[in-house]
Formats: sequence, structure tokens, C-alpha cells
Amino acid sequence: MESVQAGILPANEELTHELIYSEAIADAMISIAAKFSSQLPVDEIKLGHIYYEDSDEASRSWRLPEKRQYIDFNWNQERRNQTKRIDVSIRCRDFLCGLMLGRRSKNRLCITLRYLEGNPHNHPLKGFVMPIALIISESFADAYGIRQVNISRPDKKLIERYASFGYSLNAADKARVKRNNSPRAKLLTKLL
Repeated sequence: MESVQAGILPANEELTHELIYSEAIADAMISIAAKFSSQLPVDEIKLGHIYYEDSDEASRSWRLPEKRQYIDFNWNQERRNQTKRIDVSIRCRDFLCGLMLGRRSKNRLCITLRYLEGNPHNHPLKGFVMPIALIISESFADAYGIRQVNISRPDKKLIERYASFGYSLNAADKARVKRNNSPRAKLLTKLL
């Protein structure tokens, strides 16, 4: 009897995650509409899981601009490797505008945004992929009852932009900045 229950629990956990995923996506769409309805075609934004076709498109066409050729990242492989993953594709008007991959911590202490990439070509959400991804991450935190969202290893050029959304350096990095050193920026944090 115990082995049967052990086999059922992961399926129940996966079902629970999918229900929370749906709730978080719905809440994110409400927040996106409230915040950006005057700037974006919010009724045409679609959020969903990352599928192979999405990762293939990102690898094939997003890496063509010279400034992106150094990126050696496989969305499909990373998505499969993540446990407790939060994978979201951001679409608008049939354009794949962005991909994000996050996870919740084992003890449900935080949601961590691990990877975020926006389509470098023109699309309807140009310049808004990051704030939309942060809204999504915060919606997942809310759906799981978590009060902290982290950004793992952000691009150092984007620290000020993340800070404008309420994310801050950890104590060690704040001390480095105080001593006029560059932050290592391994983690940015926001308490909700």
C-alpha cells in the first residue's frame, strides 16, 4: 500500500503545480492588463509553457544578431533539467517575445528567476519582456504563498533596471559597492 501511495504523490504534486501554474498565469495577466493596458495590446498577450518549438526558435533566430552569438543556451534542455520549474513563454500577436525559466525553492522560501531572454527582433512587447517576466515571477510567489522573489546571476548591465522594479543587491554586494567595488551580483532580491 505504501509503494502505491508513493507512486501517486508525485502525480498529485505535479497536478497541484499545474493548478498553481494556471492561477499564477491568470493573476499575472490581470496585473499586466492593469499596468500596461494603455501601452500594450494586452488582450493579445498569451502566456504558457515553453515547448520545443519555442526553444528551437530562440536558438535558431534569436542568436543571429552579432551581440547574441556568444549565448550558448538550450532552453529545452534547461527546462527539462529544472525540478519545480516555472517555464513561461511570452507571446503577442503570434510573435514569441520572451522566454523565462524560474523555480521555487525546496522549502518554498522563494521563487528564483533563473533565465530570461527576450526576442532581439522587433515585436509588440519590445522593452516590456523584463517587467512582464517580473510580474509573472511575483504572481507565482503569490500563488505559492511565498514572500521573496530572487533573480539569479543577472546581467550586471541590467542591475539598475531591476532595481527600478524594487529588486536589490544582497548585503555582501551592498558592502562591495560601499567600498567602491563592483558588485558580484549573484543574486537580487525583492520582498513582497
